[in-house]
Amino acid sequence: MFRQFLIFALLLFVTTSTFSQTPQIETGVPQTLAKWRGVNYSDVRYKLNLTLEKMAPVLKGTIEISLKNNADQIVLDWRKIRGKEDLSRIENVSINGKPVVLSSDFSRLNAENKPTEVGTQNFYEINEHLVFKDGVKAGENVIKLDFTSPILTSGAAITRYVDKEDGAEYVYSLFVPSDASTSFPVFDQPDLKARFQLTLTVPAEWNATTNTQESGVVSETHQHYISNNKEIVSKTFHNQILKDRELVARTLQFYETKPISTYVFAFAAGNFEVFRECLYINKVIGSEVMKCLEIPKTFQENRSTSKIYVRKSQAEKFKQHAAETFRLNREAVKYLESYFDYKFPFPKYDLVLIPEFPFG
Repeated sequence: MFRQFLIFALLLFVTTSTFSQTPQIETGVPQTLAKWRGVNYSDVRYKLNLTLEKMAPVLKGTIEISLKNNADQIVLDWRKIRGKEDLSRIENVSINGKPVVLSSDFSRLNAENKPTEVGTQNFYEINEHLVFKDGVKAGENVIKLDFTSPILTSGAAITRYVDKEDGAEYVYSLFVPSDASTSFPVFDQPDLKARFQLTLTVPAEWNATTNTQESGVVSETHQHYISNNKEIVSKTFHNQILKDRELVARTLQFYETKPISTYVFAFAAGNFEVFRECLYINKVIGSEVMKCLEIPKTFQENRSTSKIYVRKSQAEKFKQHAAETFRLNREAVKYLESYFDYKFPFPKYDLVLIPEFPFG
């Protein structure tokens, strides 16, 4: 009996020691790092505030990463696209409310004792990872940073398509299989699921979609021109509409997702015409139309609110096919639910119709 207890205690010690020590930081996400993070990190949440500007070469954003931590280091994935490294930047980094500075002095990182709270706190960039030790604590941790990352016409997780017919611009993400980390720092492994909450600023005439429904317009940016026609003054007004100024941008907020893998998170924005399923299920009139067009006041799990996003240049052609497309989409979901004996797990199912999508 004592021998069995001794063997159990030894195995427990070895297992605990294995998962308490940070694995060697290698390029990519090796199994050792993935398992270690899966054991030590939980309740991960990403708050993303993204800005898309017309024909801009980069995505600009701020991310707040919160998690429960059981290790002495936090290791994020942050990869730069080859040949476009100069477009991927991070700055204004903080952990638990205190600023940290990028350092190449790895001696402090590898030291057993943490540095004192007095003086500069550092983080490190190693083999496509951001490594935090200074300021890390057991339990709840929050990392905040600003970033930019490339928007390309091909070969990037954030892709731009310019319509050949009317010159309209469309931007969309594709993080499959593990490319979210080329756009912003994340834990880019599918088993470490997280909740995403997106706030997205886009040009005024653009529409946008993501994994959850829009919860509202946070702010609108207007411009007015000075009399010499050269100086432009911009100002953001929260929850106001000023009719005497030109609306140039809108900031949209979306509900937080359920826990999902990084490759499942997605967004698209551009000069889309939006077709709403609720207008095609039955003939709706009067107040029912207005209700269909309203932004939901609460998080809804109702697939009848699904939408199809179509390029402006193709919207007129699509109208005659909209009802049948929605019907086929509903039937396809029902079939798959029956086949797999598993309910569709997401709050909505939007379709984005856009050329040059790599997997379709």
